[in-house]
Amino acid sequence: MLQAKTNEQYAAFAHEIEFCEKDIRKAEDRILDRMAESETLEQNVKAAEAALGQEKQQVESEQRAARQRTAEDQQRMQLLRAEREKVAAGMSAQILSAYERIRRARKGVAVAEAVDGGCSACHMALRLQFFQELRISEHVLFCESCGRIMYFNPPVEVGDLGSALHSNPEAQPVEDTR
Repeated sequence: MLQAKTNEQYAAFAHEIEFCEKDIRKAEDRILDRMAESETLEQNVKAAEAALGQEKQQVESEQRAARQRTAEDQQRMQLLRAEREKVAAGMSAQILSAYERIRRARKGVAVAEAVDGGCSACHMALRLQFFQELRISEHVLFCESCGRIMYFNPPVEVGDLGSALHSNPEAQPVEDTR
């Protein structure tokens, strides 16, 4: 402005300075707005970090519980495998091989109960003679329809259950799950 020689030049410089100051104010206002927005964003980030920390703790506790359940299940599986080996050792080779063959063919279910004169796996009625043989026989019998190994679980007499409960008050009544 000191180099201006005429009033017109001085007015032009003043107008240009005013225009630049308005742009500076606009830029400063935008900076203040961005700073205000960044404060809320920082608060959101801190809240999200706190939530993430809690979520990590919850996930870690769930992982510990899952590892513990897995270890317990593996121990139980080892015990059951040992028990299965003991039972398999006492069985004949023919029955064990038939059991394994049926188990593989029938998606892991090789044994079925005879309930009300029918097979509980395939729900087909058993011949009366076969059902009677199953009730009294000590031999392994196979379902004539699905080929599974059949067993008969005799019903519990209500009178026997009542006398058993009276003689042993700590005994719990047995529920019939059929």
